Amino acid sequence: MRQVMRIALVSSLSVLLAACSDPPVDDSNVNKPVVVDSTVGNGMSSSDLKGIDLNTLGAMAAMEDEKNYAVGDVQPTIYFGFDQYSIDGKGQAVINHYVRYLQSKPTLNIVLEGHCDERGSSEYNMALGERRAKAVRDALTVAGIPSSRIRVVSFGEEKPAAEGHDEASWALNRRVEMKFPQ
Repeated sequence: MRQVMRIALVSSLSVLLAACSDPPVDDSNVNKPVVVDSTVGNGMSSSDLKGIDLNTLGAMAAMEDEKNYAVGDVQPTIYFGFDQYSIDGKGQAVINHYVRYLQSKPTLNIVLEGHCDERGSSEYNMALGERRAKAVRDALTVAGIPSSRIRVVSFGEEKPAAEGHDEASWALNRRVEMKFPQ
C-alpha cells in the first residue's frame, strides 16, 4: 500500500510540475519515468524528491535509448517471465558479466530501467517494473557494486521493446535494461 502511495505522490508531483511550465508543451509522445529508488531503502520519501527533475530524467533516458550499451557480445538486458521478478540463470549470467565491467570502472554509475508487457493496469506494471529493477539492483549489490552507484527507474509498459500483441513481443517487453550514463 505504501508503494502505491509513493507512486501516486511522484505521479502527482510530475503533473503539478508539468502544469506550471511555460509555455505549454504537447508531451503526448514523451514517456515519463518514475524514479523509484535512487540508492538504498525501499523507496522515496518526499525529501528525496528535492533536486530531481523527472522531465529531465525522461529526456535523458530518451537520448540514451539511441546508445548500445553492450560490453563485448553481451547485451545489458535481463528478461523475466510473465508476472515475475525473479532472476533466472541467463539473467544472472548477464548480471555477472556487468559486475565485472562495473568493477573495472569504479566511477561508472548504472541506471536500471524496469519494463513490463502491456498486460495489467498501468499502476500494477509500474510497480512490477520497479520490483524487476530492484531485483537486479539487489543482485548487483550482493556482488559488491555499491548501491550509491545504482539508480532504479520504472517505465512499466510505457516503453515497449516490441510493439506486437503476442507472447513473442510480450517476452521482449518484460525486461530490465542496464544503462551507463556518462
